[in-house]
Amino acid sequence: MRKIWKSTLTITALALILAFSGVPCVVHAAEADAVSTVPPDGAAALPGGAPNAAPAVPSPAPVSLQGKKLSILGDSLSAFPGTMPADYNLFYPQGEVGRPDLTWWGQTLTMTGMTLCSNASSANTNITGNSLDMSGSAPGCSFRRIMDLRGKDGSAPDVILVQMGINDFSRSRTIGSYTGPKMHAEGEIMTFTDAYDMMMQKIKALYPSASVYCCTLLERAPFGNESGIPAVNLNGNTVADYNRQIKKIAAAYGTPVIDLYNCGINYTNLNLFTLDGIHPTIIGGNVVAQTVVQALLK
Repeated sequence: MRKIWKSTLTITALALILAFSGVPCVVHAAEADAVSTVPPDGAAALPGGAPNAAPAVPSPAPVSLQGKKLSILGDSLSAFPGTMPADYNLFYPQGEVGRPDLTWWGQTLTMTGMTLCSNASSANTNITGNSLDMSGSAPGCSFRRIMDLRGKDGSAPDVILVQMGINDFSRSRTIGSYTGPKMHAEGEIMTFTDAYDMMMQKIKALYPSASVYCCTLLERAPFGNESGIPAVNLNGNTVADYNRQIKKIAAAYGTPVIDLYNCGINYTNLNLFTLDGIHPTIIGGNVVAQTVVQALLK
């Protein structure tokens, strides 16, 4: 299997070099020069009297991660203005999550001492879609989204977290059954496993030195008025079904999995850890961040 994907990766790398020869990286015009990870004085209080600030974190930050450059390939769970390209779709700030350091990835930066290289997270986007789309709504398998993992100065990330796929589930994209890396023709990639495979090939080709981690999907609220049960899409699939395929693909590329699905946030407690049944609150973001950090330190 390893020989197969390495061969596939070599072909993909050559295609990428030809495709982007002489083409500059997309400029992250709306990115801030730095993302603050220190809550300002006088932060508002959460219900129950808890301060509106990131929870206490290890100090000093782990030496193994201190100063590393982190990039996120994500969707609305990670989208925050000032940290992403100007034409990307926004979600946060929402509710109590009013600053980037209060998102799950912002708290991850605080806990580890890493710095933000690029937040290539655009709300309402899938991994499936037109791989040649160059807009801010391009899918995760596109050249645009993978190129945007570079910093606005063109620097490559040391660590890449892939946190995408819940919109593919919600839109009932066909999962497929992953059997191993293969070649994919650019264009409309509408099967989840094919799109995820293409995305991983591009990440591995463009960032060979980066430590890449695939995150399983968090549970989301059901689509109707049900409560206390897992969500099921129009194809009869659950989030767990998509996560099984993510794990298969990650294993094929020798990529560690960060199992957010089992981080402690599930269909029985979404009201406690999310704003709306999908997007984490500060506390929910802290649960996610703790899981991410533990995985990064292994």
